[in-house]
Amino acid sequence: METKITENISKDKTCKVLCTVCKHKTSHKVLYSLSLHGKEEFEYESWYEWENNYQVIRCLGCDEISFRITKSDSESQNPETGEYDIEEILYPKRTKETINTKAYLNLPFTIKTLYQETIDCYNNNILLLCAAGIRSLVEGICQNKNITGGNVEIIKSDGTKETKRSKNLDGKINGLYEKGILTEENAKVLHEHRYLGNEAVHELSIPSRSELELAITIIEHILDSIYEIPAKSSELVKLRKRAGKKI
Repeated sequence: METKITENISKDKTCKVLCTVCKHKTSHKVLYSLSLHGKEEFEYESWYEWENNYQVIRCLGCDEISFRITKSDSESQNPETGEYDIEEILYPKRTKETINTKAYLNLPFTIKTLYQETIDCYNNNILLLCAAGIRSLVEGICQNKNITGGNVEIIKSDGTKETKRSKNLDGKINGLYEKGILTEENAKVLHEHRYLGNEAVHELSIPSRSELELAITIIEHILDSIYEIPAKSSELVKLRKRAGKKI
């Protein structure tokens, strides 16, 4: 079998592909390419030929860098047109519904890792684990803030209500509110995330993509309110102090 490697045969050419940032097909410029062309001959003058192209591409709309592979072979030739069908593979994987991870600067390492893996599960249609990841993010926030429990209201067998201390996740979420880390409204929202995660983990109930997309949007707002906004507020105070302005 013969294999030929050619460098930058498609450099500076453009192609139309879906951009992860622009969310629609845009022109991308090839920054670097490596092409592999192979041919294998068999008996009775038969042969098999293939070509793979590996390209680093840049969106001409937003400058986002990604990777593109095109594959074709002699078996995929269209008998009517004589042209070859081309398989296109893009990295990172993308669709119009792809969610991009936000560039958080102040998240603890474990929570940031959980967040990124949860988004990866969503983008790769691993919905059950995505829901479990959202629940784990809530657990991670409680652990990071040293919340071990909180008050929960339970309904007794006679129908009366009683408040008890709970170390379960519902108690921890209420504990975040009790410590002033969350508003009451945000605590209610996290309880919905808890229900979503419980159904996924304990009942193997797969949520819809629309449910998960909304849940991810909400958890991002929670992460902003707990980690990013306080950090930015502290930085603003420091800048004002350095400038001799009133705080």
